[in-house]
Amino acid sequence: MTIRSMTGFGRASGPAGPHRSAEVSARSVNARFLDLTIKTRETEAALEPAVRRAFAPRLHPGKIEVSRRLRRTAPADAEIAVDEALLEALLTKVADLSRRYPIEGRLSVRDLMTIPQAVVVEAASEVFTDEELAAVEALADAAAAALVEMRSAEGTAIAADLAARLAVLRRKTETLAGRREEIARRLAETLRERVRALFPEVALDPARLEQEAALAADRSDVAEELQRLQGHLDQFEGILRSGDGSVGKKLDFLTQEILRELNTLGSKSRDLASTREVLDMKAETEKIREQVQNVE
Repeated sequence: MTIRSMTGFGRASGPAGPHRSAEVSARSVNARFLDLTIKTRETEAALEPAVRRAFAPRLHPGKIEVSRRLRRTAPADAEIAVDEALLEALLTKVADLSRRYPIEGRLSVRDLMTIPQAVVVEAASEVFTDEELAAVEALADAAAAALVEMRSAEGTAIAADLAARLAVLRRKTETLAGRREEIARRLAETLRERVRALFPEVALDPARLEQEAALAADRSDVAEELQRLQGHLDQFEGILRSGDGSVGKKLDFLTQEILRELNTLGSKSRDLASTREVLDMKAETEKIREQVQNVE
């Protein structure tokens, strides 16, 4: 199993019973939790549970919008409602006006159709058979499967990118670890030189000077930070390899911990080359963090 992205698209279309055809499409984007929205007409609300059953079990975090188009392959019945009370009142008023003014007192069918609320044409209420509901659910299931497949493909690409960036962080971590003793030695030498330059006339206790140099080197030592950083990278890589379900939140937490250790490394750095390495690592980690936001 691989990690999955939260962005994707899926579509399926086909017959939905003997008199209908349907198309179900779904689009997903990033979200902290599962937010499933199904767009459907009020007259077709009976289809929503079937569509939801197909999508909800397959998906985890993400904002998913599902739209469904249902078409009739045979003409649909229509209901025509005429407000006769309104019509009678209107005709009475027109007849009264025609007696007093030079206007025609008749209404044509065209006139009648232009009067708001006088004639209302509504589609008959939709009633779906079990066969039609099952067909729509099957199409929704196919669209959900296509969406999951695209999210998995995107997740594979994200995993490859994250693995490459982790390799960069590992190389730079090894570089920093390999220079620890050299940096500590240079720091001690720099401290001795500065003290002698500041107090050339003062006789200094060599033992005390060495003690202070050792303390300064110890305060700047990054062995613990490098060890924790290596542990975070190992754990991150292990999660990528396992791809065990929804791992986005775990990876996001580990990314924050990696940045925390890098901030500490940067604050302890007393060497220009090490500072540059840490800055490069922080930039790489920020790119990892951006990618992780899209992981399910």
